[in-house]
Amino acid sequence: MQAKVISFSDNIVQVQRKDGLRTQVPIDVLSAEDQHYIRQLVSEKVLRPGILTVRFSDKELNESESKNGGIKYRRYEAHYEIILKNNHHEDLADLRVEYLMFKFIDEIAAKKRSAGEVERKKGTIKLPVLPARTEKRLATDTFEMLETALQSGYVWSGGEAGKARDSEDRLDGIWIRVYKGDRLLLEESRPQSIVRKEIW
Repeated sequence: MQAKVISFSDNIVQVQRKDGLRTQVPIDVLSAEDQHYIRQLVSEKVLRPGILTVRFSDKELNESESKNGGIKYRRYEAHYEIILKNNHHEDLADLRVEYLMFKFIDEIAAKKRSAGEVERKKGTIKLPVLPARTEKRLATDTFEMLETALQSGYVWSGGEAGKARDSEDRLDGIWIRVYKGDRLLLEESRPQSIVRKEIW
């Protein structure tokens, strides 16, 4: 029988015959060659630009505070939340999210805002299925963060103590790639300038 594939969902194929009649059949009853053709056809149709969208938020947890030697310390953990949405009416299976995120380690008692260094961290999140028309929140690994400030009545020591300042580590950006197998479906970053300035 020759027929046109109309849709494929939950292992059920809807086809339209030459006479215009539509019918549904389980994909398992078709030949291996036909099954491969249908899955490939659906994959190419589904995996088009815009099928996935993403946004980011940052989270803090496990905060603690202490004081020592006239300095107040605030320590906490921070991570990004990757909010991935499937805009299609079919589920997407076997997705892999690879990410590269950045933390600026602010130098304590530095005299310039730019004093410090950048720490990089990579990770991978496997997503067995992303249901149709839904979004999933995925948490990255965490960074250890630190903020410092002088207690009242104290000044930084040194010849240029008046120029010294409090310090505050910060999340400095995230870059993600979403794959299905070896196929890249989505690449995004926040801020967008990361992909021009950094190397994966």
